[in-house]
Amino acid sequence: MHGSRCSLIPVFVCLGFAVLFGQSTTINFDSDDPGRPPKGFAFVLTGQGRPGVWLVRKNDAAHGNVLAQTDADPTDNRFPVAVYSDFTARDVDLTVQFKPVSGTGDQGAGLVWRYRDQNSYYLARCNALEDTCTIYRVVNGERQALLSQNVEVASNIWHTLRVEAGGDHFAVYYDGTKVLDATDGTFTDAGKVGLWTKADSIVYFDDFSMARK
Repeated sequence: MHGSRCSLIPVFVCLGFAVLFGQSTTINFDSDDPGRPPKGFAFVLTGQGRPGVWLVRKNDAAHGNVLAQTDADPTDNRFPVAVYSDFTARDVDLTVQFKPVSGTGDQGAGLVWRYRDQNSYYLARCNALEDTCTIYRVVNGERQALLSQNVEVASNIWHTLRVEAGGDHFAVYYDGTKVLDATDGTFTDAGKVGLWTKADSIVYFDDFSMARK
């Protein structure tokens, strides 16, 4: 079951809402209180509009608690970000499960790495309305696309997004298939990691995993 992984794998050490193994951390939100923000995150806004409202919600039996961005402000240049406070790295392997729930302007979900501040980071995002996955660098709060690929991103279905970042090389995997491979040298220092949405996207996230490479 979703909330019992620590008892099934004795070499894992369970600390509240995270499962730790070596340099790897997986956050499943099962120890967080539904209706409240999760522990260990800071919430920021890139762009304009209302800040995101990030709350833990109960989901189905397979996913237990999930993290939801729940504010549907349709401002186009609005990018709520949930930054994980206790992990900093340059080269990372990130994975998250996400479910686009609703949004008429956007249904975008993303992973953030080498986060410096709300205006400076790398981003890989998939959008269910556009059926695309894209790698961006965010410079002075503006997204600059590095590479994009058409993929089928169905709404109200769980998907998996993974990023491998090493040096100036970034690989993105969607539902287990490599879809993007790009290079860029804008941000070379270590930074934080996080989760991202756009405009009126209501998105659920679960099993946010991060490891240093």
